[in-house]
Amino acid sequence: MRKNSIIFLIIMIIVLVISFIFINKEKNNIARTSNRENVYEQNIALNEEDNQNIVVSININNAQQNEATVEKQENEVNTENTIRNQNTAEGKEAESKKTENKKVENKTKENKIVGNKTTNKVSEKENKEENKKSKNKTIAIDPGHQTKGDSSKEPIGPGATETKAKVTTGATGVSTKQTESELNLKVALKLESELKQRGYRVVMTRTTNNVNISNIQRAEIANNSNADAFIRIHADSVDNETVNRNVYIMPNFTK
Repeated sequence: MRKNSIIFLIIMIIVLVISFIFINKEKNNIARTSNRENVYEQNIALNEEDNQNIVVSININNAQQNEATVEKQENEVNTENTIRNQNTAEGKEAESKKTENKKVENKTKENKIVGNKTTNKVSEKENKEENKKSKNKTIAIDPGHQTKGDSSKEPIGPGATETKAKVTTGATGVSTKQTESELNLKVALKLESELKQRGYRVVMTRTTNNVNISNIQRAEIANNSNADAFIRIHADSVDNETVNRNVYIMPNFTK
């Protein structure tokens, strides 16, 4: 009986030990599970916080981007408005200048018309005066030289004992190769036409190149025509380029 009690007691002790061990193990498992859950919850909380931070950061970035976009759009609008205003101002200024230039142009045209009228009146008056002065006036023109010279001698002037060739062929153009007698005649014919248009009577000593008229004969033609002026046309030449010569028109003061 006593032996059985001892065995039972040992069994109970073993059961208690096993139960204690099992209970501690369960507690440890529960503690581990609880810790895991806490860690999981903490991780979830951290993840949620991180997500919130990320969302906040994204929102901040989006807000900054939106703000930058709005600012850029505002700058573009301002720039466009500035350019439009400048173009408008420049357009107005250009239109104003155009209007001013038009006014100046019209004024210039008016002045030109008035000036032309005045000039025409002056020209008409001058022409009338010129025609009045030229009436009954005779001009003798002598185109100097001729195609072939005459080397026979004649006095150099009235009552002179010194003599010279009656007439020479004159010079020849270095570049044109045109003779002086030809050039003189062309100029003389143009002068004749102009003087006749102004009402003068014109006497020519020659009208062609193939003539033989001495210098004394030319002077006699002018004197016999009772010319008020005797114009001799020449195109003298000289080897020295620094030398110049003048031709004078001397009125007849004996009348």
